[in-house]
Amino acid sequence: MRSIFKIAALFIGVITLISLGLLSCREANLPPAAILEAFPAIGDTSITFEFNAGKSEDDRSYAIGLRYRWDINDDGVWDTEFAANKSYTHQFIVPGTYSVAVEVRDVDGLTSVARDSVQVFGENTDIDTLIDARDGTKYRTVKIGDRWWMAENLRYGIEISTEKEQTDNDTVERYRLRQYISDDTIGGVYRWQEAMNYHAENPQGICPDGWHLPTEKEFELLHHTYPYLYGCKYFGKDGLSNLNLDIGNWGQRWEDGTFWDLPHEGSFWSSSYRKEDISYWPYCLQFESVHNVFNIGLWDMSGPENHWASTYYLSVRCIKNL
Repeated sequence: MRSIFKIAALFIGVITLISLGLLSCREANLPPAAILEAFPAIGDTSITFEFNAGKSEDDRSYAIGLRYRWDINDDGVWDTEFAANKSYTHQFIVPGTYSVAVEVRDVDGLTSVARDSVQVFGENTDIDTLIDARDGTKYRTVKIGDRWWMAENLRYGIEISTEKEQTDNDTVERYRLRQYISDDTIGGVYRWQEAMNYHAENPQGICPDGWHLPTEKEFELLHHTYPYLYGCKYFGKDGLSNLNLDIGNWGQRWEDGTFWDLPHEGSFWSSSYRKEDISYWPYCLQFESVHNVFNIGLWDMSGPENHWASTYYLSVRCIKNL
């Protein structure tokens, strides 16, 4: 009988040692891996930002067991208690760069912190007025970066019927798209030669003195000021830039005088071009915020007089000389 007890005690001791050995080999409990992502990374005071810590993970528990608390200004004061909410939305009312922190806690009470930042822009208040000395027309202008842009389309020149062709006759001529009773804001549309005042080497074109048609590089600078998708919002209708590139139009005129209005996309001539033989390939900016169109490229439209592409007519926005 004593032998049986000795064997049992020995067996229990071995099992205990094995268990202790296994426990000693197990890795130490680690804090959760906190991961935070902000969307969008750049926006303005009209946008609601989302902060998502849903990719956070823990080595010993499922994500459903994690708890989160948020510090929206990363000032060391937590704005929420620990809860299951793995995302947080917030609208910043003051422009600036904001760091946001999230603390993630696992079921064992271990925690870790992750941070991400967003840049918030406010409404552009650099707004002025340009009076065209040639005809007294007033244009709103806005400052983007260190450059002043017309915030309205040029409407200089004599309005003519689309049955007539714009020609080099010492008089600036423009068309007005038919669906607009007034062109006070929509402006005129011009063929590239007319917009350049038939002098390809002079970027002033038909702009007022001290202003010129934007070069390709100036359009590119505007294009790359902000990330693509945000730029489509910021420079579009009701965007906080107040540049409103959605107010732009273009059309195509056929040889018989028929004019096809294309009012849903802003298209603007550049003074830059590429020349091949006797054909000019001018650059232009195409913009439509609804469909996230914000492109700069060449337009084959102004070769010989009978070249089919010379029938396109776009809007003009002028930029102030440096």
